[in-house]
Amino acid sequence: MANAPQLVKHLQNFDFQNLFVELGWSASTDRQARPFVVENVNYTRRQIAQLSGVAVFEIFSPNGKIPEKPIRKKIHHEISKSFHENLLIFLDENRSQSIWLWVKREKGKQELREHDYFKNQPVDLMLSKLVRMNFELEDFDDEGNPPPIVVVARRLRDSLDIERVTKKFFNEFQQEHGKFLEFIEGITDERDRRWYASVILNRLMFIYFLQEKRFLDNGKTRYLQINLEESQAKEKDSYFKEFLWKLFFVGFAKPENERSAEDKWLLGDIPYLNGGLFLPHRIEIDYKDKIQIADEAFESIFKLFQSYSWNLDDTPGGKADEINPDVLGYIFEKYINQKAFGAYYTRPEITQYLCEQTIYKLILDRVNSLAKPPDGQTPNMFSSNDGGLFLERTYDSMADLLLYLDEFLCRKLWFHILPDLKLLDPSCGSGAFLVAALKTLLNVYSAVIGKMETLGDKGLKDELEKIRAAHPSVNYDIKKRIITNNLYGVDIMEEATEIAKLRLFMTLVSSVHRKEELEPLPNIDFNILVGNSLIGILNVNAEGFEKVAEDKQASLFDAEISQSYQQILDDKNKSIELYKNHTFKAGEDGGLDQNTRLLQLRDHINKIRKDSYAKLNQLLLGDFKDLNIKFEQATWDASKQKEGKPEKRDLIIEDIEALHPFHWGFEFDRILNQNGKGFDAIITNPPWEIFKPQAKEFFQDYSDVVTKNKMTIKDFETKKDELLKDEQTKSAWLEYQSRFPYVSLFYRGAKQFENQISVVNGKKQGTDINLYKLFLEQCFNLLKIGGRCGIIVQGGIYRDLGATQLRKMLFLETEVTSLFGLSNEKYIFEGVHHAQRFCILTFEKGGQTDNFTAAFRINPPDAIKPENLENFFREKTNHVQISVPLICRLSPDSMSVMEFNNKLDVQIAEKMLHFPLLSECIEGKWQLSLNNEFHMTNDSHLFETEKGIGRLPLYEGKMIHQFMHKWSEPRYWIEEDKGRKVLLGRENDIGQILDYQTYRLGLRRVSNKANERSLITTILPKESFASESFHLSSRQLLKLNEQIYFSAILNSFLLDYFLRQKVSENLSMFYIYSLPVPRLIESDKEFAPIVSRAAKLICTSPEFDDLAKEVGLESWKNGVTDEIERQRLRAELDALVAHLYGLTEEEFTYILTTFPLVSDIVKVATQNAFRDAERGLIK
Repeated sequence: MANAPQLVKHLQNFDFQNLFVELGWSASTDRQARPFVVENVNYTRRQIAQLSGVAVFEIFSPNGKIPEKPIRKKIHHEISKSFHENLLIFLDENRSQSIWLWVKREKGKQELREHDYFKNQPVDLMLSKLVRMNFELEDFDDEGNPPPIVVVARRLRDSLDIERVTKKFFNEFQQEHGKFLEFIEGITDERDRRWYASVILNRLMFIYFLQEKRFLDNGKTRYLQINLEESQAKEKDSYFKEFLWKLFFVGFAKPENERSAEDKWLLGDIPYLNGGLFLPHRIEIDYKDKIQIADEAFESIFKLFQSYSWNLDDTPGGKADEINPDVLGYIFEKYINQKAFGAYYTRPEITQYLCEQTIYKLILDRVNSLAKPPDGQTPNMFSSNDGGLFLERTYDSMADLLLYLDEFLCRKLWFHILPDLKLLDPSCGSGAFLVAALKTLLNVYSAVIGKMETLGDKGLKDELEKIRAAHPSVNYDIKKRIITNNLYGVDIMEEATEIAKLRLFMTLVSSVHRKEELEPLPNIDFNILVGNSLIGILNVNAEGFEKVAEDKQASLFDAEISQSYQQILDDKNKSIELYKNHTFKAGEDGGLDQNTRLLQLRDHINKIRKDSYAKLNQLLLGDFKDLNIKFEQATWDASKQKEGKPEKRDLIIEDIEALHPFHWGFEFDRILNQNGKGFDAIITNPPWEIFKPQAKEFFQDYSDVVTKNKMTIKDFETKKDELLKDEQTKSAWLEYQSRFPYVSLFYRGAKQFENQISVVNGKKQGTDINLYKLFLEQCFNLLKIGGRCGIIVQGGIYRDLGATQLRKMLFLETEVTSLFGLSNEKYIFEGVHHAQRFCILTFEKGGQTDNFTAAFRINPPDAIKPENLENFFREKTNHVQISVPLICRLSPDSMSVMEFNNKLDVQIAEKMLHFPLLSECIEGKWQLSLNNEFHMTNDSHLFETEKGIGRLPLYEGKMIHQFMHKWSEPRYWIEEDKGRKVLLGRENDIGQILDYQTYRLGLRRVSNKANERSLITTILPKESFASESFHLSSRQLLKLNEQIYFSAILNSFLLDYFLRQKVSENLSMFYIYSLPVPRLIESDKEFAPIVSRAAKLICTSPEFDDLAKEVGLESWKNGVTDEIERQRLRAELDALVAHLYGLTEEEFTYILTTFPLVSDIVKVATQNAFRDAERGLIK
């Protein structure tokens, strides 16, 4: 294996030749600089390494600068003429900037990929890719020959497209967590006991990293184990209290000069780290001296840790058993997400993409705003104040910006733009997006630092020298700046926020290579906070707050009652600044030690928060009452042995406190009220759960038999009734149900969630409240104008009727930049159903959306594999541009987004829109009105299972197929008189003709775009009823021949293809009405050829004799039953419909490719019919 420290050294020194030699490649025998010409410019290439025909070149420009991207592509093309497989490293004259260019080949396609590496940037990402290029002796054959070129090329490509995930350690850690729990004594509350097990294990993993890094007690690699053995030799089960307790709260929490001689002797040489990780936890304060953990627990956990190789560097070594910060991040996230409903592990490719689309674009926005405005325009808020200087150009990408940094840009970025960015994850969980944001910002900070060294600006050099003088590790200091100044998170799970902080601490400590480089951890307890992100006050009314204070009965000694709201905020903010910066010196505050002073300051801030929350919760209670919301207590009807009618009462303050509100306007008042009124960027993956009682999830805690997904409704209901016989379980169930109604009413009525309820065609769309929708709107609320959001939500956001109002918010009040609709068929999200759709969405608040980048990969054959995510995001050929005006024409009422996959999809949609939607009323043309008849549950008492006199068959959707009414036999029949009564309702029965007595078009409601066909219709026979699984046409608006014509249009490949881009399963009336259909009538020349062919397909049995006569077929006997002839007629119909819409052969052929389950024989016949129709042979 390559020597990791040597790789770091060569990479940092830009010694790429020795870097590749260290990786097992051969040094080039031809090291001379060779000139070559591209675009009339003389460039130089120097080969530095090779292996089996794969060549690595350094490329230099005559002006000493790295050439622009289009030129880099041409250079690659030129060198590939002589060296097909290659890696090009473009360098500037100072060897301080480099861009690595290679080819990614996949499925017959090739794509140029680039990765930039600049001096002083962290080496973690670059090195994690390079270690995969390493070639060992075992890679060579017995005669010492190197591996074949294909192997080398593949290794090269794979190294630059890598995914690292360790599941084995997680499974073993999970088991140890359960064992460890059993050894904890003294904590009576089971939830606190489980939580505390996590607290201790989190600390131990962090310390174990430091131990393996040789940062503890002069480099002892078994520091924790040795002290366990020594403790056991003295006294059994004393390790936790006598050693670990002091290690936590003395060794890491106090500077060396504040530790007693006894503690120094016991602990050895331990670095002072500070940080909330080593302040007493709430559980430790509550239970004080009662907690005890047996030595056996630590023996077991250390045995697990010892079985792996631990690496705290940001330079992964590539070992199969290596545990590094990324692996631990995966473990933490998996552990937390098991406990948080609707939250799932987010793959790093997604977090990286969203960070780049938000943070990078945000920085580019700020930088490009420094460009000189056109004549007559006023400079904007970010414009230069440096002597009237402006940029002469703008930048399209972050790589472009970092490549051309100058003194002016470095000053702007370092002193103004970067430190002022405020980034938020309002559902931060275990901190995956916060860590990704840290790494994204670090890349920019580090590039600026690297450029400072080479520029001649004295002020920048002085700043760099000041940093180096004050901090032994520049990278550590940069990460600490980012964590302290830029990152914020909120989560309802306190345990999750603790892990988020721990992950940031681990990422921070990964920067250092010597113990001397360690500095105290940042105090970020008030950057990452606990609370319900959806419940709380966004903008605090100071007068209202002070009035609540006046109304409260307080003692004369309660000083805070007399403080104004602004004074309270000032006190809180000043104290938090002190806490973050920790400016105390030893001996201040009456000689109190460092740890005590920090605790006192934290307690003071928390007291301000607690006292303020008492008043803020009163204000929030008032908001609930203004909406006339009552508490609805679930009850039990003993006489009926089932749940009774809820009892309403007035809300009380305890009801509000139970929601754990998070008052944004108070906690982050400076950001929301003083810093441009909002966060600069929000990156998050919020829960996707529906907000309502989940019975299966609740009863899982009361029975091992109950499972969420593998239990039938009938079996569950039986088990539920059995469980509710227990009074304690029943009481808990009723209390659980009571938590939802009053909160649900708040979500539906609060001003901050005004876009949750959608009205389409004048009708309010009733839909369950989904947490992702609430989080999306809350993100919008928390962003400043010009702020950017990257969020993962369910796929319904771009197509469901219930999300219509949110789409209007996105398109009319933000600029949507990208929208990717994916399915989980290839398990991008572990533990989520394979058919689950989700959407990766980015937008900028303010303005309107004209068009946006989109891509959809939903069907199993098209679904994206996790290892292909990075390529999917980066390769623009995967994407399509969709315009909002087109969306409005396709779905004027709902603004639903069709799932276009390429430009052809858009082109075809534009052609189809030459015809009116079915929802439009066109004078002189037929209209469509759809209805439903019998409900399979509510009307089931009418259903008979046998034929009988006076009984009519009940058609269900699965009984029909395209042009066929007897795909299967009926299961049920209904007495005609009883059926009439239901259909007439309150109307008197005077023998009037009802729809069921006539021919009508039936359209199957339930389908799936993964089936062979999705849009399935036919004409139902007279004297038949239909279930709710049909949409039925009204006889009054469509003549019989128009019904047949319309059925032929709907059954075509074209309309099926079109609808599949809108909906996947439930074909609601709304989606049918949004189809563009030519309203041909009998007088149109194209009408008769379609009707005559469709009639032959439909009228194939005596029930359709009258229909056959009506449309000129004379008799049902003239219908076609021969399968070969039927297929010919269907092919001709598809051809006629395609020509009716004006499709080209390319477009029509493409449409046929979107039906993978349709046989090639059918497709070829249909294509041939298209050509015949084009030649006028089909009439």
